[in-house]
Amino acid sequence: MSIDGGASHPAGVGREFPHAFYTIIRAIDRFSDVTGKLISLTMLFLVVTITYEVVMRYGFNAPTAWVYESSFMANGAAFMLGCGYALYKGAHVRTDIYWENFSERTKGIIDMISYVLLFYPVMITFMVVSYDAAMHSWDTGERSQESVWRVIMWPFRATIPLAAVLLMIQGVSEVLKCWYQIQFGREFEHKEKIEI
Repeated sequence: MSIDGGASHPAGVGREFPHAFYTIIRAIDRFSDVTGKLISLTMLFLVVTITYEVVMRYGFNAPTAWVYESSFMANGAAFMLGCGYALYKGAHVRTDIYWENFSERTKGIIDMISYVLLFYPVMITFMVVSYDAAMHSWDTGERSQESVWRVIMWPFRATIPLAAVLLMIQGVSEVLKCWYQIQFGREFEHKEKIEI
């Protein structure tokens, strides 16, 4: 039986890894899983609206003014907001050809350094810059120039800093998993490489 009253820990681990870290990892992973699945519902919106556009355009010769913009905004927002979910699932691209030859501990060290020195500084910068752009869009009442619909732009622009926040939240879980990997020389949990 595990030390935390039933929560599962990776095999062979007891009190060496702090209980609070397991709790944080599981809570963040659950959050990323739920938000990713909710964001994926955007694809249903895309299917319905594009189908509607095709029927109206080719069946009734009455194309819409709003489907084009709403579809590219919904797709772009889903792509950005789904990045945290992709990080949770291990679906981001890794291009290092030597990666599979490294020990688990070395992989953990490389990932930890990457998160601390590259990931977080870039995500914080990305969030600050995109937040300023979203606030400027809100303050000026920016509207799209892509069609006669002229939709307001701030909700679309606000997805960018929100995506950075979701990525950084999942990054906390990944850093703790790296710490585990460095400490014990094995993965916290094995993730099959998937394509989303």
